Amino acid sequence: MLFFVKVQVDVNQLAELGQKLQAGAFHAHPVNTYCLENDPTIGLNIWEAESREAFEQAFAPQREYYSAVLEIAPVITPQEAQKILVAQMTRKSSA
Repeated sequence: MLFFVKVQVDVNQLAELGQKLQAGAFHAHPVNTYCLENDPTIGLNIWEAESREAFEQAFAPQREYYSAVLEIAPVITPQEAQKILVAQMTRKSSA
């Protein structure tokens, strides 16, 4: 499963978070990470995990470094979305 995660980093703990990430202290890392240009404290991540429970376990050690967890949502790939949308369109045109 893939998860979209939007967080606000705690600037006061940024140095410690960076050190832990570089040292490999966390067993799981996001697949991709970007930050908002107009607010670089906001991180936008895509995480991959086998389940929601596995994601929560992997994400838990990093939570303390965020001043806010703004959003966590399951997401799908564009290819998966295309299959779903085509199937929906086919059903509607058959009805």
